[in-house]
Amino acid sequence: MSTFEEDKILESPEIIILGVFGHNNKITETELYECVLNGILEELGRLPDKVLIPTEGNSSIYLQNWAESLKIPHQVFQADFRKHQKLAWILRDDRIQKECTHVLAFLGQKSDKLEKTAEKMAKKGKTVFTLPYHSRTLEQLVFEEQPKASEHARRSDTKIEQMWQKYQKTTKC
Repeated sequence: MSTFEEDKILESPEIIILGVFGHNNKITETELYECVLNGILEELGRLPDKVLIPTEGNSSIYLQNWAESLKIPHQVFQADFRKHQKLAWILRDDRIQKECTHVLAFLGQKSDKLEKTAEKMAKKGKTVFTLPYHSRTLEQLVFEEQPKASEHARRSDTKIEQMWQKYQKTTKC
């Protein structure tokens, strides 16, 4: 007979791997701790199991110091520009994106590319926190289900399906 009650289910805790995207050189170390990291910790309820940090920006240095002081395992990702040239940032960010379960994105002032990436990650079910460049207010992206596909999208799907059937009829193996 087991010592556990049959109606109790053992659950393993959710692993929290915080991936950081972008950087902010204007934020101070104190602001990062008080405005950003404390807000994330309040929402998560505990420390992350691992932090994935890019090498660029002052915010990355502060995050690395924070992780080291709390003895949180962390990994610093460097973009290899010699080997990959213009693709270096994309390849580095893809590696972080694949490994992380939670995201902290420092949004840029000039481009909305990182904001779109953050939205995609939220749609995939990751917990995403964003910090706009001009603000010190942490925001959490929440994905809401989109309404069903429009008639146009359904029509184009059926058109592709018809073309595929036509192709299969003409090419017989």
